[in-house]
Amino acid sequence: MGAKTKRKMKPEKTPAMSEGRASTAAQTQAHQRSVPDGEIAVVQPSAPQANAPTSRQLELMAAIQVLHRKLQIASAYNTAAPDHGRSSARIALLGVLEFLSVLFPDAPTLPLALQDLLQGLVDLDRGTTIPLLKASKGRGRSPNPLSDDLFRALVAAAMTSLMRNREISRELAARDIAGRLNKLGYRLGRLSHVKLEKWREKMMTESVLENLAVQRYQLALRLVKDMKPDEAATFLLQNLTALYPAEFPKKGTFK
Repeated sequence: MGAKTKRKMKPEKTPAMSEGRASTAAQTQAHQRSVPDGEIAVVQPSAPQANAPTSRQLELMAAIQVLHRKLQIASAYNTAAPDHGRSSARIALLGVLEFLSVLFPDAPTLPLALQDLLQGLVDLDRGTTIPLLKASKGRGRSPNPLSDDLFRALVAAAMTSLMRNREISRELAARDIAGRLNKLGYRLGRLSHVKLEKWREKMMTESVLENLAVQRYQLALRLVKDMKPDEAATFLLQNLTALYPAEFPKKGTFK
């Protein structure tokens, strides 16, 4: 008898192997159909997703969120607080400085003016006033705080807007605006319509080049020039409440 030939055992096909081979064959056939005869197919690496943010974008997004949180905290600003709102101002300034450091990472230093202002606010709480925050020595009577004059500018602009209606006199416009201010929560006390008329007169007669409040007055009028008189006055007073909330004390404003 001749030598027995050993028969090689074929591995048993499993369903998973069959499916894998079928899938591979299908992919190969599809690829062959897509490549013309005689050409070599080059497999291109898959491109990154176009909408995926870069590391720099993620860094800026995180910085914006931090700035937003600090500004939200600083929105508790209240001049009636024992520190007159300096703590809120410091938080806002710190948030801006931190954001600038991320926005301009290659800058050698942060704006010195803002750093000095931040440190000056801290020194005020310690009883020290840096030169930056010292009042200038003027002649004669001290002027009104700028915030008071800017407040008056918007009130005067609202009054002027009402007077575009020819049926409303200066006195009626002043009385109307005074009544609206009271309804908005501004406790005007003895403030009469005559006082509002004087505010408006000042805005109309002083130089726009020398008085920031006059600039605010004229800018406000330009913004509402296409509105109806009553609509314009309402719009300006609504912005007044956003800039100067009624609960803030204005010791000099209504004198």
